[in-house]
Amino acid sequence: MIHSKFGFLSYEISHIIRQRFNKQAESMGITHSQWRALVHLSENENCRQIDLADILNVKPITLARQIDLLEALSLVKRVNDKEDRRVFRLKLTTKAKPIIKELWNIADSIENEICNILSDEEKDILSKLLITIKKQIN
Repeated sequence: MIHSKFGFLSYEISHIIRQRFNKQAESMGITHSQWRALVHLSENENCRQIDLADILNVKPITLARQIDLLEALSLVKRVNDKEDRRVFRLKLTTKAKPIIKELWNIADSIENEICNILSDEEKDILSKLLITIKKQIN
């Protein structure tokens, strides 16, 4: 039986994409969740750790563990906030930028492999529809 509910299908497709990404990125010691944190941190440099957790829609303790691992890989640095010493701000290290680029290459490769099932017109329509949905539900 094929399930045609949008939520179910989008979860299944997303799961397959994450599995493929994790398999290709495992040699770098990075998971899809960690890559996601790196991407959002690169777009929100010097943000508070709690703010990044909000952006990622994860619990602060979940993000703290991811940041611990990324810090151990020397990709992220926690910096004490100048105004509130209880707060950490997050910065990417110089080592992170080429790693992020390589991870984007992996993601692009997987996306191309999957999207090549569709025609160019279908890809364009799908992208526009997904962007519309994301904008409306955020």
